[in-house]
Order: sequence, then structure tokens, then C-alpha cells
Amino acid sequence: MNLGLVWAPGLPVPFEYPSAGNPRVAVLLPGFRETRQVRYFDRLDNEAALRFAPEVLAGTAIQLRRIATKNRPTTVRNAVVVFTRESDPGLTEYDRDMFWDIFGVPAFEQYLSRRNRLLASECDAHEGLHIRTSSARREGWIVDPAPCACGDTRPRLMPTPGFAPSGLRLCEERP
Repeated sequence: MNLGLVWAPGLPVPFEYPSAGNPRVAVLLPGFRETRQVRYFDRLDNEAALRFAPEVLAGTAIQLRRIATKNRPTTVRNAVVVFTRESDPGLTEYDRDMFWDIFGVPAFEQYLSRRNRLLASECDAHEGLHIRTSSARREGWIVDPAPCACGDTRPRLMPTPGFAPSGLRLCEERP
């Protein structure tokens, strides 16, 4: 949810939570504006992060997986937000299942520009990424103008069936 904050080039961008509410969010990627409820941490095993007790983790798939194998915060109870970029293939069902198994909460994808500006984001319906700006494009994805099950009427980026960008995955295969 955007709280009416305006983005300007060169300034930290606001973090937008994908659902209703105002949980404590630990953002693991620099470049986001900090607020009372949104804080940047380069790691979660320090005293400040423990005191903050994040209810949501937001970072790249690699960062979130690294945290899960080390010291997963027990306070995460709302969601994990997975940041992706143009070169990333997007979250797969495998990725979603893995994050659910690890954290016990749903994963939401947020597609970011190089400066962390939100280009498209996933809602509770998990049916594509709602386009937030006209510059949101992704190789192998199409624009679906149909309304989403969540009620949002903005067009969505949807993966083209059968498209596999160079066989890339955000997370490793399970053993």
C-alpha cells in the first residue's frame, strides 16, 4: 500500500506492502526509505533487528534463502516479499512452496527497477503482477488487460505459457 509518498530520482524509494495493514517490515535491500514500520537491515542477527521484530521480510530470493538457512526470525507472520529485476525469471511455484515451507507465510513478488522503483507487484490473488508504471516490461511476459480476481482493474504482467528465460531459476532445485 502506497501511503501517498512521492518518488524522486536519487532519493530512497518508499516500500509498498502488498496487502492491507501496516506491519513491521525488515527490508534487506538498500535504497528504500525508512519509516517507523519499515527498516533496512543488512543482516538480521544484530540487536537492532531483534528488537524491531519484523513481521515481514523483503529482499531478493538469494537473501531470503540465506536468512532461512541461518537465523530465521520467529516474528515473521505476515509475508515475505521477494524483489525481482528484469533479468530474473519471476517466482515459480517451486519458489513459493519453498518460501512457504521455510517461513510459513505467503510470498509476494515485487518487480523493481535498478533504482528499486516498483514497476509491478503481486496481490493476494497471485495472478500476475499489477503494472504500476508504463515502463514495466519483461521478456517473455505479456500484458493482460482483464481485471484481476482481487478487483484491481490495472493491467497485469503475466508470464507467457512455456516461456523459460535461459532456464534460470530464482532458487536452487530441491535435493
